[in-house]
Amino acid sequence: MKQLLTIFVFLLVFSCPAFIQNAFAQNRSGGVIFKIPDDVFPMDWNKSGFKGILMLRKDSPSGIFVGYPNEGETIEALKARAAQFILPVVAGRDKEKSEEEIKFQITSIPNHKGDSGKSGQYYSYKNEKSEAQILFYERAANGSTCIYGYFALKNESMKDIWANDKGQGVKIFEKFWKTFKE
Repeated sequence: MKQLLTIFVFLLVFSCPAFIQNAFAQNRSGGVIFKIPDDVFPMDWNKSGFKGILMLRKDSPSGIFVGYPNEGETIEALKARAAQFILPVVAGRDKEKSEEEIKFQITSIPNHKGDSGKSGQYYSYKNEKSEAQILFYERAANGSTCIYGYFALKNESMKDIWANDKGQGVKIFEKFWKTFKE
């Protein structure tokens, strides 16, 4: 029994540094590194066919996300797919309506320092009951390109959640993207 315990400890001691080193290398070899803000609930986007993370803000109809394209998917296709996924989550759209009925107004907004792409994009959606916004930005880091952004449902009682027409004015999102490291 003592020999088995010694072998187990030996394997554990020598495999942990290799595991930690490998995990660090994988993290550095692809993707943006960031700090998850306080007051959000990280969600596993992978269950819905996305690579990345979706973070819903506590007590607020808003959130932050980072996503990577699936194999063979363009950044523009990822943005369209993400918008079709996020809008029903935030706006509570009727599930009976098909995804093709969702029409966004898309305008250009200034990039953040360190972003790739020509400009950010502001997706807005409005119907009789609600108004929503989704901000998309692109960033290349550690050998891969991702989208990241912010989304919100307009809420008159919560003034700090709605970005202006240049994609600015939301403190939690501005603090979030400024934590990005390559």
